[in-house]
Amino acid sequence: AVQTDAVLPPLLVTAFVASCCGVPVAMSRVAITGGFSYTGRYLAKLLLDGGHSVVSLSRRQAPLAPAPLSPADASKVFPRPMDFSDEVQLGASLEGCDVLFCTYWIRFAMGGDSHDAAADRCARLFNVARQAGVKRVVFTSHTRATEDSPCAYLAGKAKACAALRSAGLPSYAIARPCGIFGDTPGESILMNNAAWVLRRSPLFLLAGDGSHRFQPIHVRDFSELLLELGGFGTSGAGPAAQERDACGPDAPTSVELFSHVARAVGSRSIVRAPGVLSTKMVTTMSKPIDWLTGDILLDKGDLDLLCSGLTVADDPDDPAIAQRRSLLSWLDEVGPNLGKEYISSVDRYYKK
Repeated sequence: AVQTDAVLPPLLVTAFVASCCGVPVAMSRVAITGGFSYTGRYLAKLLLDGGHSVVSLSRRQAPLAPAPLSPADASKVFPRPMDFSDEVQLGASLEGCDVLFCTYWIRFAMGGDSHDAAADRCARLFNVARQAGVKRVVFTSHTRATEDSPCAYLAGKAKACAALRSAGLPSYAIARPCGIFGDTPGESILMNNAAWVLRRSPLFLLAGDGSHRFQPIHVRDFSELLLELGGFGTSGAGPAAQERDACGPDAPTSVELFSHVARAVGSRSIVRAPGVLSTKMVTTMSKPIDWLTGDILLDKGDLDLLCSGLTVADDPDDPAIAQRRSLLSWLDEVGPNLGKEYISSVDRYYKK
């Protein structure tokens, strides 16, 4: 994994500098949807290191994985249920919180659920946050999300963003990633499971012509950006309405990306995009893996999004992008352990 232990957390630097200058540092109570899940754990760690109080709104009562939260860290997090149908309980959980970080979303539209319904749940949460006195909400959206997008995932994200902008909160911020990787192979489901297939198949076929680019961000960089958007960075509170891309420096085409994954794991699989395979055809071809694993390796919505050209930064000139961790370097680092075991999205995020 990428190591950052030698670098002091920005909140500790801020607190130290402020205390040396005689400036009082106000500690906050902060809520995170999924504070024990993927990105939430890394964000919770940064906040706890800064001395802040963290509430996790989630079905999880313990961290998804040991790092970066130690047992002592995890014991400081206040777990609260996240039942969107119980606004009274949600409001009580948010009482006294200054900031809400909403990373909630659904990957698959399963069991009659939909991305449109997920947006409605977010809107309900934003309104409850306003009523509870939350001063700022930070929401995780997606690059190039519009309400008229043909991708239901993006249209739902855009609808949630519109609800946040109109919620009447004192301030808000929106982060726009297109994907998140790191810190360990077991946390990066997309990269891990692609590597799992590449280790076992002589041929890896892609939909379309393989020219569409993908520009994900490392989970540590993303949590640091969320921290900044929440007003906890070294520069303090930002604008009342703020929206930022959340992308890394590498934006390989799909052929370049999966060829690199193959090299990183030592696979001789041939990666090809013949240009004649639709997303539906590739999804159908992957069904035997779904039957074998009891999971959904990729659904058509996943592939439509990856082949849409919408998984790159809206603002490629954002100077912060070049300063972030490299996807391709991370793949080289974790390659020996990537894809050794399959990771089920359904088991991790949909089964209670």
